[in-house]
Amino acid sequence: MSMRELQKPNFALCIDSGEYEGTNLFTLKMYQCLPEPTSEADGFLRVIGEEGEPYFYDAKAFIKLKAAQSRTSI
Repeated sequence: MSMRELQKPNFALCIDSGEYEGTNLFTLKMYQCLPEPTSEADGFLRVIGEEGEPYFYDAKAFIKLKAAQSRTSI
């Protein structure tokens, strides 16, 4: 993973907040993710929840999103 990829914000849509519903996650809400390649390989995402702190959650509870790259023509 390049330094540029590590600095770019990543987002994920919560599709199943499970036991965290209403406390630290909400279903169908978008959350910022922090890159954590080792944990992602183990099936976890590091997500900044409602409390503003990053925690590890089951990656199956999220759909990772990619922002479209804007193209400007001159």
